[in-house]
Amino acid sequence: MNKTSKEKEAVLNVFAALVRPLMRVAFEYGISAGEIAGVVRRGYIQALEARLQEQSRPTTDARLAAVAGLPRSDVSALRDALRAGAPHSLANVSLDQITALLTVWHTHSNFSGAYGLAMDLDLQVVQGSPRRTFKELVAIACPGVDEDALLDELVAARSVEIIDGNTARCLSRAYVPQTADVTRIDRMGRFLGLVTQSFVHNLLRNDPDPSYFERTVISDEPLSALGRDNFISLANEKGQELLSELDTALTHVTAAERSASGKKYGVGFYFFEDSANEPSERQIEKNYQATSSAQPPVIEEIDVLAMVRRKD
Repeated sequence: MNKTSKEKEAVLNVFAALVRPLMRVAFEYGISAGEIAGVVRRGYIQALEARLQEQSRPTTDARLAAVAGLPRSDVSALRDALRAGAPHSLANVSLDQITALLTVWHTHSNFSGAYGLAMDLDLQVVQGSPRRTFKELVAIACPGVDEDALLDELVAARSVEIIDGNTARCLSRAYVPQTADVTRIDRMGRFLGLVTQSFVHNLLRNDPDPSYFERTVISDEPLSALGRDNFISLANEKGQELLSELDTALTHVTAAERSASGKKYGVGFYFFEDSANEPSERQIEKNYQATSSAQPPVIEEIDVLAMVRRKD
């Protein structure tokens, strides 16, 4: 099926829109860009392998690498990780290694001052800087360990903060990882995946396939905090009523509607904050070019999400 370059660009914009809100979570948990890229690559290879198997085509490393546009060695490593069930995180740092590093940082004369105060360390070698580097600390405290992985763990635990992009400052000698609500995180991943899957179904479905329900209601005007809170209350009330009604209906499914080999289906109800009124990167560039020219700027409004208010 031939697709245009505009359609391809639109799909890539979808990936960007999906990832952008998750960056706040990535920063909060010290997840690097490399780890995110690794998750995407592994997911791509896993899905590609399944697709080729469905088509009864070979799934060699060479074929997967050619289709994915990745080096064969990378594909081999990704498939090995999938078979072994390796975690997505690139960090492979033990508690003992982190504890050893913090101890050296606070006790070694090269990295601590009076009263065991840990010195600030450069992340990169800076010409003329009197400070030691974080790399030197790692080499003494736990040689051979990935320094980036160590730093990510310490920043995520808020034992270390980064100053001006190139200085590591120790905030605490104790390593106390922030408590993570794993259940809520897992739930977020599950339902974000289901919502995305629903949109993909409607986009790529064949004629015999049913169209999944897809509606949006959004305020016509920007709301104040009071308006938002009132809308939340209304959505909670009406949304719960609808979900309770649907849940009750599902308890009366007939025997003919059940199937041991079938799938489960559901409806989600979510309150959201619309960001369509925020300028896109492309719009920012267009506005910049317009204001930089001698001509008066032309303001162009773009409905990014193409949403309309519907009342059913």
